[in-house]
Amino acid sequence: MEWLDGNRAEDEEIVAIVENDSCAVDAIQVVTGCTFGKGNLVFRDVGKRVYTLCSRQTGKGVRIVENYSPFESHELQALRNAVFSESATEEQKREFRIFFQNSIGDILSAPEDELLLIKEVNTPIPPRARIFNSLICSGCKEKVMEPRAIKTVSGTYCTDCAEGRG
Repeated sequence: MEWLDGNRAEDEEIVAIVENDSCAVDAIQVVTGCTFGKGNLVFRDVGKRVYTLCSRQTGKGVRIVENYSPFESHELQALRNAVFSESATEEQKREFRIFFQNSIGDILSAPEDELLLIKEVNTPIPPRARIFNSLICSGCKEKVMEPRAIKTVSGTYCTDCAEGRG
């Protein structure tokens, strides 16, 4: 936010482009005021821990890349995998909790440049959010946003019904 010389977005003054769906996106929403509902939070599903913030007023943008990874050793990766696959022993779970708590302390006390790579960028700013009409799906009878609806000779369908999942 300091790089953008801006305050939290009340409407669409700031746009956040996030490249993953991790819990870090929650922080982006809180700090920037960007949300899916306002249309100024854009999700690019590329699995990178990267966040680009742009100011509509100034045209400035900043790209933030997470540079901190506490799970680089094979031992820690194995421990993490065991815990998240629910195959960990009680001792492994305890060891992971201790490691995780220590990592939080490391993050909170580390200088910004050890955690993040930040650079100013010239990124095309996405257009303002559009409000679309809703159509009724011929299958499930639920509303579907018009540009996401699939129109066929037999009716208008949501993606799930059109693909046989409805």
